[in-house]
Amino acid sequence: MDLTAIKKYPSQISSAFKRFPLAVAFAIFATVAFIHAVEISNSPLTNRFAQWQLIYPIAAMLISLAVSLVQESRQNFSKIPQIVAGALWLAISIALVLYFPKDSSDIGRTYVGSTYLFIYTTAFLSIFVAPFFKQKDENGFWNFLAKSIKSAIIAIVISYALGAAINLLLLGFYHLFDIDLHEKIFLYITIFCSCTVCPILFFSEIPHIDDCLQKVPVLSKFETSINRFIFLPVVLLYITLLYAYIAKIIVQWEMPKGTVSYLVSASMLLMLLRVTMTLPERTTSKPSFESKLLKILPAACIPLVILMSVGIMRRISDYGISEDRYYIAAVNVFYYIIIAILLIDKIRCKSKYIAIVFCSMFFIATNGPLSAINVTHRIWMGSIKDALTELGYTNFPLSKDETAEFARRVQDKSDHKTNIATSRLIILNSRHDKELAQYIPKGDALILISRKSSTTEEVNEFLISAYINNSKNSYFEIPKNATQVNHFYKTFDKEDYRFQGDTLFFQLKPKKLDKTFNFFVTRQALESKDVQFLETEGAKIGVENLDLTLYKKEEKVKHNYFSIRGILFLE
Repeated sequence: MDLTAIKKYPSQISSAFKRFPLAVAFAIFATVAFIHAVEISNSPLTNRFAQWQLIYPIAAMLISLAVSLVQESRQNFSKIPQIVAGALWLAISIALVLYFPKDSSDIGRTYVGSTYLFIYTTAFLSIFVAPFFKQKDENGFWNFLAKSIKSAIIAIVISYALGAAINLLLLGFYHLFDIDLHEKIFLYITIFCSCTVCPILFFSEIPHIDDCLQKVPVLSKFETSINRFIFLPVVLLYITLLYAYIAKIIVQWEMPKGTVSYLVSASMLLMLLRVTMTLPERTTSKPSFESKLLKILPAACIPLVILMSVGIMRRISDYGISEDRYYIAAVNVFYYIIIAILLIDKIRCKSKYIAIVFCSMFFIATNGPLSAINVTHRIWMGSIKDALTELGYTNFPLSKDETAEFARRVQDKSDHKTNIATSRLIILNSRHDKELAQYIPKGDALILISRKSSTTEEVNEFLISAYINNSKNSYFEIPKNATQVNHFYKTFDKEDYRFQGDTLFFQLKPKKLDKTFNFFVTRQALESKDVQFLETEGAKIGVENLDLTLYKKEEKVKHNYFSIRGILFLE
């Protein structure tokens, strides 16, 4: 057995501490932060410090690693870039946590979540692209990417094998020596191996930038075989399937189905991975079947992307714009740009431009005035105002009587345009949209709007909807028999509640208690918002917030929601 590879690991790990000291520090901090977040809060989204601990360290580690690699490629080891990048992310992370709404129905949560995703994605891509930003070809990028993928796989396998081994060892102690172990210890070991061991092992195997620049990209026989006999046939099968579907559309003269976007996206992703991972074949001076095919593949995907565009335009024409359709349309535009970059021979560093375009479009689609949320909101508010105006309402906001009258008129008016506008109104109302109050006041009249629609999308009848906020009066009298008090927030799973007759029944099982409490509340109490306490045998809930949205056509709806925040008193 060759022990050379094993013997080199201690020196490689120690070199990772010297090469990426700040990234290693953040990896260690991530474990501490995650464990502390678990300890201080059962629901991190309601505890701002716990939420910050969950989102800050991993992104900080990725940003620090990317900055270190860029400095290594430029032979500039000044501390200023790390300080500036770290301070900027610290400020942004604190601002996002402070802005994050506690109300689960607030659209601001989507803003913050999208920004988190954008920062994490950009930081991750920067690790592979930024160090080679000024290179005139993709050789260094490809060598670095290929070696980093292998290093990541090795680090993941070793770290999770280590975690499983330690957990099994502790489990053995528990069974053999009757040692009482808290169940969280197993979670903490998993966190340690995932957040500290895995990154440090990965750092120790990251190739040096100079080594990547000096080597000519070469595929091994194994990699060539995988690409030729597995990867390439799968890509060709996807493209062939979609070409057959295009032929069917032409013959039967029908519009494409919505699922075509997913198949086109899968084809584009496989094509992009194929072109990226086989760069040595694409750039070789020797003519071969693979090199010619790699240049044909992007052009072959053009009809598929056009097919996707037709499908998107059909959906928008039928049902109007929505946030999901905006994102899909943006992805469709991105595919056109990818194909253009791959087909233009003058663009040498294709990966760099693809990453730049991706991050730019990601930012535009999730932040600012052209974001999906803002564009959709403006269009929806305009359609709601138009629907009200067509029915003769010109003075806004409507009174309660006018709103009730509007609800009755909508029930009798079943044209497609009104159905769409009304469904948008219901969705915005469920989000507690502030601008909506300029036209229609919040109230039960909105909840009672039912729609007889010829469409099946986003048009589903409410069973019941209620939002109760007692947070301004959140001081509750402690029951005489109460022995335990705990603040809690719970989003109930589908199997934990049911609406029967005019009563909502739900179950609550507190942690650390082997007992389930059965509560109920009537429709009348929910609609009158007269819910401050919920009682059952052995338990009582002081309600701070209650958010409930149920639909009649439950099997066609993804947005059923039930949550309670409050104080739990136990006898």
